[in-house]
Amino acid sequence: MTGKRKLRRELRARVEALSPAEKRRQSTELCDRLLADPDLARAKTLGVYLALPDEPDLATALLTFLQRGVRLALPVPEPHEDWRFRHIRDLAPHSQGPWGLSLPEPGEPIDASQLDAVLVPGRGFTPDGHRLGRGKGIYDRLLHPRPARAIGIAFTCQRVASLPREPHDIQLHEVWTAHTSE
Repeated sequence: MTGKRKLRRELRARVEALSPAEKRRQSTELCDRLLADPDLARAKTLGVYLALPDEPDLATALLTFLQRGVRLALPVPEPHEDWRFRHIRDLAPHSQGPWGLSLPEPGEPIDASQLDAVLVPGRGFTPDGHRLGRGKGIYDRLLHPRPARAIGIAFTCQRVASLPREPHDIQLHEVWTAHTSE
């Protein structure tokens, strides 16, 4: 088993050990941080993700950003292509996506360089912005060219001191977790 694969399993187990109430608490704290950030409050276009069960759920913050008039861009798989950011107008389910995600109706494509910031999930993060994803390289490809600000979003148990790195791995500008301990 490769180092990355073993680490992914260890990090997945850490998240699975969190209670649903703890996941909700940390997700709420992250939403509050996002909504209080002055730069994100001024953002015109924000790259976002829809949470899988083992990722912080940012739906509350995303709905507020939509109400504030922020354009949201969601990574979606393209037929016969790779993934790309597409504008979404709401979070209402429209179609079934990978990993059982209910995806909203995608709009026009948005290049990562047009994003004021992008919120990035993952399996693990270092304090200096290195990220371990699920192993498909989706975000490593999506974040070329780089957005103005790439923020890793994680549960506190997903922080690690170091991660194995490869040349194609993208370093994020910052990593956010809930401030309070588990």
